[in-house]
Amino acid sequence: MEAHLLQVTTDDGERRFWLAAGTEEEAVQLVLDAIPEGWTAKLIDGGLTAREEAAALGLIVGLAPGEAREVSRGIS
Repeated sequence: MEAHLLQVTTDDGERRFWLAAGTEEEAVQLVLDAIPEGWTAKLIDGGLTAREEAAALGLIVGLAPGEAREVSRGIS
């Protein structure tokens, strides 16, 4: 199963992080379907710190195919 980390930007510019299971295209769509209209979602292509990567990997546990979840609290 592929899992992807995405950055979501709210209307007021706040950054949040989500994990989604599926292909890259599916992951983006899963998150867009889950967030309010007007917010944006984009795949994070590298650029994570070691701490962010470790946190994201730990949060993948239990992620089912086709599932998306916010993980902002787990990545700091």
